[in-house]
Amino acid sequence: MKRLILAFFLLFGAAGTLLQAQDNTRMISRADSLHRACRFQEAMNLYLSVSGAGMNEAERESLDRKIALSQNGLNMTEFCADPTVVARERFSRKDFFQFYPLKTQAWRTSPNPLDSLSGYPLYCPKESDIIYYTARDKAGSLSIFVTEDLDSLWRAPRLAGEAILSTGSEIFPMLSPDGKTLYFASDGLFGMGGFDIYASPWDDETASWGAPVNLGFPFNSPADDFLMMDTEDGEYTLFASNRDCSADSVYIYVLEKEPNWGRKRVRDYKELDRIVSLMPMNDPSRIDNASALSEGRPGNANTRLYVRKMEEARALRDSIYRHEKVLDALRSSLSEATAEELPVLTSAISKKEEALKPLRALLEETNLEIRLVEQSFLQTGVVSGAGGGDREVVGAGLSYTFSKKPMGGKLKIKLARPSHTPSFRVAPIGKFATDNALPPGLVYQIEVFSSPRHASVEDLNGLNPVMERLSTQLRYTYFVGTYSRYADALEDLNTVRCLGFPEARIVAYRDGRGIPVRTARQEE
Repeated sequence: MKRLILAFFLLFGAAGTLLQAQDNTRMISRADSLHRACRFQEAMNLYLSVSGAGMNEAERESLDRKIALSQNGLNMTEFCADPTVVARERFSRKDFFQFYPLKTQAWRTSPNPLDSLSGYPLYCPKESDIIYYTARDKAGSLSIFVTEDLDSLWRAPRLAGEAILSTGSEIFPMLSPDGKTLYFASDGLFGMGGFDIYASPWDDETASWGAPVNLGFPFNSPADDFLMMDTEDGEYTLFASNRDCSADSVYIYVLEKEPNWGRKRVRDYKELDRIVSLMPMNDPSRIDNASALSEGRPGNANTRLYVRKMEEARALRDSIYRHEKVLDALRSSLSEATAEELPVLTSAISKKEEALKPLRALLEETNLEIRLVEQSFLQTGVVSGAGGGDREVVGAGLSYTFSKKPMGGKLKIKLARPSHTPSFRVAPIGKFATDNALPPGLVYQIEVFSSPRHASVEDLNGLNPVMERLSTQLRYTYFVGTYSRYADALEDLNTVRCLGFPEARIVAYRDGRGIPVRTARQEE
């Protein structure tokens, strides 16, 4: 009898845990939708109401991150810009970067000697003597590297800076025309979800990039935002985003460039949605297409047909995306529907699914027509957008002109070999150093963490050897590595952070006494 009662309670408990998990999933899904709609306070309230019972460590960490992202989004509503939008146009993820007003043949195919961002080419004009690019660091994270031309040899690539390094990914670095600002996107720094765009100022004193600034709304959103640039004439700022479009495409937004974007507090989510939607103004007199480096709309009949069919395909993808977005909202509502509402919602979902079928069929037919025109280009020796007599031009005569630039050839450079050897290692079991003394002269170390108590071997997460020092505040601080060059310490920093020490940082010493890293770098 006791066994029967015990089995009943175990079964009852398991059923309760399952129901709780299902309830948590519904609440998190609803909160995710609110977050994507920039309704951050509502999203955060829902996340905070989720029960942690039955969650494993990874699920709790994911929930904590969602709460932090909503809080970040809410904080950023305090400083919203409302720029003038000149144009926006939708392009395929495969080649959208070719429609930026950048130098011709500057995008290089991947793979290349610099191991640039997988799936995308490298931006490198022919006359470049410095290249910023994305590649995997020693920890496996996508980080920004830099290399310079040393006449016959290019410097061994090094990480671009500690301030712009995270355990996430940093992608699409782009210098401002004056070389004083580095724009890039990251999903590992302070943001509201997905990739956010950051601007990092150049510091002449330390010859390094300063703390990056999240550009906030409307340049950033809960979606992915990336590849920002300013046109050389100072007229416009462009960036790309997958907000409000399907997964296979992105929008390029063109904004009037302003020296200082006016900022204001926006808490009403409808007003925030208006700002984030970045709808273009309809005033052609304010548009200067010279910034697009356009060569005019092509006159070849086949090319005109190609451009028209491409525009039809974009319109169909937009329509399909809008239907899918409504479907997603309807399906999300099912979890909270009453018995009376359920049949109505189910019927609405079925109708929307049926409405999607002819749109998808028409898109498939249009894509086939596009492929046929492309085949005719190949047969006649004309390649759309390849830099011949015909090239794809979008928006000519209507608004800002997007002109497709031809790709450059394969990058051919000779790189110097890196000389750095790590002064610590990662082993199955961590180990403390037997000698905590620092060598004389200028030395950099990686500060791992600080604690009011002695750390155990388990706390080291495999780092070996680890130095320990007691501060004047009676806190034990732990360090790895000894480096004579800042760049060498930087190369190993993410290895430490990815081991579970995200706050690890580089510190400097002269003859055993701590000095500011800024001072050390000036001396170096």
